Amino acid sequence: MEHKSKLMATASRPGQARMHAKSRRVDIFSHLPDEVALRILCRLSIKDLTRFGCVSKRCRQLYLLSPVLHFDEFPRASTLTCGKRLKLLNCLDRYLVHRGDNKIMKFSVCWARHRLPADETMQCFCDEYYRIMTWIHNAVRCKVQVLDLEISMFEDMAFPSCVFPCESLVHLSLDMKCRIEVPSTFFSNLQYLDLSKVNIVDEGFFKWISCSCKVIKELNLHQVYGPKNVTIESWSLESFSLECHKLIDICHLNISGEKLEEIFIDWKFATPNDKSLSIFAPNLEKFYWFGNFVRNPSLGNPGCLKEVGIFLDPEADDYKYVFDDVYTSSEVNFLNLNEETIKALFRDGSMPAPFENIRHLRVHIRSFINDLVPAMVFLFSGLHNLYTLYIKSSPPLVEPASNNASGFVMGHWSMQNLAFIKQLKEVTIELSHGSNGVEFAMYMLAHAQNLEKMVIIHLPKQYVRRKIKKSKNLSKAKIVFKERNRDLV
Repeated sequence: MEHKSKLMATASRPGQARMHAKSRRVDIFSHLPDEVALRILCRLSIKDLTRFGCVSKRCRQLYLLSPVLHFDEFPRASTLTCGKRLKLLNCLDRYLVHRGDNKIMKFSVCWARHRLPADETMQCFCDEYYRIMTWIHNAVRCKVQVLDLEISMFEDMAFPSCVFPCESLVHLSLDMKCRIEVPSTFFSNLQYLDLSKVNIVDEGFFKWISCSCKVIKELNLHQVYGPKNVTIESWSLESFSLECHKLIDICHLNISGEKLEEIFIDWKFATPNDKSLSIFAPNLEKFYWFGNFVRNPSLGNPGCLKEVGIFLDPEADDYKYVFDDVYTSSEVNFLNLNEETIKALFRDGSMPAPFENIRHLRVHIRSFINDLVPAMVFLFSGLHNLYTLYIKSSPPLVEPASNNASGFVMGHWSMQNLAFIKQLKEVTIELSHGSNGVEFAMYMLAHAQNLEKMVIIHLPKQYVRRKIKKSKNLSKAKIVFKERNRDLV
């Protein structure tokens, strides 16, 4: 009898051990300090957070206290049936009701349009619009600090007016087609504002940013509709970006800020006749300009500029206005240029003097074709103190004729006596079709005596290793070969 009871006790031990281990794991988490537990929960999606809340009473308490809510884990929501989509909305509604007025530090929503026939869309649209606007009001009531909204289902609907006066809000990212009115509040604590696809009803909104957002540091405008004039005057702004395609009729862009350090402009339009650009940023350090050229831009002669990127399509004499203003700073040492700008420099035939101070150069070309080589030689001849060079290429889908990208051998480059080759320390070159790029790489390896590393990124089935390794190399640089999208070890 005693032996039988020992057997029964032994048989029950594995199950008891598992139960004990499970309860111990729950107890370990349950006894964590609130601050530590909530920091862990901040990383969870709403789906995982809900599962966590079902584990125990303590977990449910923490679940309702989570300061970070991600309502953006529904990649298949757009294809759900109306019933399932409604059920999902109800679950999210209940959660917000149960958590009450507990503080929300960050609230992000990513919600996609329901894929329905046109005659069935309106009722679903109205219901979901009401629900999501209620969520936003709830977040404001809970003193949200970071609000991130990416909603593709609404068009030309009014954005809740309660958001901008929210005193706790410091970060607002809005990606949705909606109308934004001029806020009534005279002061905002916003430090970061990112607007995409919105319709700004009144240009007074920019005056509100200038006058009421006293602590704003970053402003990003992407494909915003409505205004013809954008004027920002801010004493706190440090970074500004504008992305505007041809269908958006912005005519005049005026940016002024003592603390501005970074400006990115991507401005495309059909004609420059009614366009103007004015920038006053005496402490600007980084400036990038993409798109179309604006005649007679006023760039304010920034004296602290260190990094410049020009990706325009200027006429032969247009680019002077850009370089005269931008490159007056002797501090510029990092330069980014696209193929069109390089060709414009070559057509004019005069190199801006500050190019001598460039230490780092990155050029963006489509392919190393014969027509581009003279312009590249002209550019390199004005760079005497270059340390790093990156040639980025985007080969066309249709391969050009081999004789169109294979006319310049290593000997041609040797005859140019390029001064920068002596200081060059690091090179990355993305090869395109033809042999021009390979020959230029071989030239640098043969003459750059201080070169430390060269990365050669080649096309699939472009066999360049053997040719490069067999060439005469003066430098002792480490050579790394990579294939596009895949390293070759």
